[in-house]
Amino acid sequence: MERLTKAALATGGAAALLLGGAGTLAYWTAEGTATGPDLVAGSFTVTATTCDDAWTLEDGTPLPEGGAIVPGDTVTLECVYTMDAEGEHIALGAVDVSAPDWEADNALTAELTLADPTVTVNGAETTLPAPIETGSTVEVGLGVTFDGEGATNASQSTTEAALTAALADVTVTLTQAHQEAGAGAAG
Repeated sequence: MERLTKAALATGGAAALLLGGAGTLAYWTAEGTATGPDLVAGSFTVTATTCDDAWTLEDGTPLPEGGAIVPGDTVTLECVYTMDAEGEHIALGAVDVSAPDWEADNALTAELTLADPTVTVNGAETTLPAPIETGSTVEVGLGVTFDGEGATNASQSTTEAALTAALADVTVTLTQAHQEAGAGAAG
């Protein structure tokens, strides 16, 4: 055996004796149990929803019942969601709106396009994420534009039958976010 190999084996054996059965690296351990306060999960739910009784034209004029829209019009329905939001740093993070379900599909509903929703919190314009708390209101403007492909003549009402787009429902999803500390309070 080579002299270096013998030296390496001897060094390895000595290290094994020191770390193993010889007990020269003895130490004590101790354990303790920490008991802390409870953590409670917050909540983020909608407790009430109300919507305006009429659509509003882009100039702010309410569309009267039976009022007719024409290609190029955008109408908005304002819905208010009252929140139950409990937790430190809880905020409204995103608002998503599903495609509307109409009571009956027809040439008019085929040419209506959902616009990006407008969002205010407690009546004030805001940037998301926005702090909220129980009782906060989230106002969502659901916009629909009459701008189908070319807004064809098929979407016109006739004297025999008026085309109607009656909204059955639309789903508005409000998503919770984490509000950074010191970034503002709900109000």
